[in-house]
Amino acid sequence: MSQIEHAHLTRDAHFVKHAHLPQSIWAARVVWGRWELDNFRVMVDIEQCPGCCDGPQKITTTINDWDTWGGLGMPGLMSTVFRTHSLKLDGWVAQVDKCSGQQIKLGDYGDCVDGILTCMGNIYDDMWILGIDREDPACRPVVSGVSSDTRLIHCTRNQTDVAIAYHMTGDTHLALHQARGISLPPNDDFMLLLTAFSIRLVGKHLVTTIIQCSDFYGIDQDGNRRGSGDDSMPESGHRSTESGVLTPLCAVASPQVWRREPLCVPRREQFQSIREHFYALHQPTGPELRFKYANRQKKDRAVKFFSEMFGLEYLRIYIGEITFFARLPWMMETNPPSDGLYLSAAEEENPPTLSRANWVTRYNLLWGNQQSQGVRLDARHEAVLPLLDRRCQTLRAQCKQTYRYAAEKQKVECEVKSISQTLGAGLLKPLLTTFRNLCCALEHGRAAGRANIDYDRQLDAPSVVQEVQALQVKLDAVEDEDEQRALEEDITGKILWLCWCGICAEADELLPKVVDYLGRNENIGGLQEIFLALLAVTLPCEPGDDQAHLRRIMLDAGAPTSKHQLLLAARAADQAMWSSATKSTVATGNQGPTASTSSQVPSVSVV
Repeated sequence: MSQIEHAHLTRDAHFVKHAHLPQSIWAARVVWGRWELDNFRVMVDIEQCPGCCDGPQKITTTINDWDTWGGLGMPGLMSTVFRTHSLKLDGWVAQVDKCSGQQIKLGDYGDCVDGILTCMGNIYDDMWILGIDREDPACRPVVSGVSSDTRLIHCTRNQTDVAIAYHMTGDTHLALHQARGISLPPNDDFMLLLTAFSIRLVGKHLVTTIIQCSDFYGIDQDGNRRGSGDDSMPESGHRSTESGVLTPLCAVASPQVWRREPLCVPRREQFQSIREHFYALHQPTGPELRFKYANRQKKDRAVKFFSEMFGLEYLRIYIGEITFFARLPWMMETNPPSDGLYLSAAEEENPPTLSRANWVTRYNLLWGNQQSQGVRLDARHEAVLPLLDRRCQTLRAQCKQTYRYAAEKQKVECEVKSISQTLGAGLLKPLLTTFRNLCCALEHGRAAGRANIDYDRQLDAPSVVQEVQALQVKLDAVEDEDEQRALEEDITGKILWLCWCGICAEADELLPKVVDYLGRNENIGGLQEIFLALLAVTLPCEPGDDQAHLRRIMLDAGAPTSKHQLLLAARAADQAMWSSATKSTVATGNQGPTASTSSQVPSVSVV
């Protein structure tokens, strides 16, 4: 992203790249700051992701503290919220918030709304569940000296034990007696601890610093004590369990490692569109499904939708007519009636005179060697193979017909590039192998080897349709958003995998016939030009975000991998770990381990 594109961003903006890992509910996340602002910190971690997410190429933005309070440091990237007061910790400017009568402890976590933290637990209280020694030096809090904000330093010239916290939006500041700051340790070990809590505490906020003192009260701009009001006397909620210790100020932050990649709305809409077009291809038998009794017009639109998604318009030039989507509506009927089979428009006008047994054979998902002798398979090649052969002749006559050669070559390159941006891109390598083998066979006078296409040759279409219907019922019933996201990926992936296997099965049967036809005319020069065009696009092929995401969930379904089952298993394992212990056994003491007495700030770890 260029510096010009950075211009509209605040200095706290950080960039995020999210890449979902195949066959899992995990994603790699990279977060980095802005180089031109001397804030180029980088964080790499693994986060749980149920699906329907951004990436892998798209870059989004998030907010984290720009300077980590000058030099005090934090355990990882954080975004401090509701910073109302400013003071100094060991000479570094720090911005904190008023505790608003709450009893706040360092390491408290929970939901934070409008500056009010609803505490759900404490990091130090929970550390024992992970078997971590709370007295480990890497986990011990850091103590800092507190001094006045520069704007009010004149108010404390004769008081060595008083520090003034400047109110950045009001006119009542806080005078703190014998104040000290206690912060989470800014080291890699503690950051890993926060990462270990990321699944359980996703979206929560954390108390990263507290300011303790023996007394505090409100003052005006000139240092005069306020005579009345809430700021004139300590509130009971500010008291610590330590005798004579008050906690009037704290810093609450959102750790980057606790933030979940948000739902990508356009991607969810895309998944829904795929499911709706798939359901439009058949009449579901269950009343619980939403997409029922689609008319012929909807089916035709659905066939066109999937044909474009897999690039069949361009693949037909090199393979032949792929009729899978025209046959798919019939295959989706798990219990087809004895008559009234769905036919394409051409078949309705000229219905073939085949027995029902031959119809079943023809509409099988895998054509293979099960073809009936009565089926005219050549019809899928009649319109395209002569054109492909003439193209080879034009490309072979490079010197004689320069203009026609250049135009034809450009067509080939555009067609191959268009295929590479669809889900049919997986057929480019088999096509590349097919034309390479054919060229070698013609040059050396041997039989052309067959290209291998990777798909499930034993896939049972009716069973997949039933699985999709069962998952759709679950999706309609579930309310948890993470489960919805996982189920949406599972359903969409199964639909795409069924389509992919059907296309590949037909291509696997058609490609040898293409080789046989082109091999008779021995247009080696033209075949080599097509091979080179395929080679130029296939090797550096980089799909866009949408295509990369669709390919991943399609291959995940073929693995097979269920995101929904993985999500439920991860939740069960996490719940089992936490339920094995009770809070009643947590060590006593509001501050957890005893705070370090050192006033030296540890060096900031490189994140």
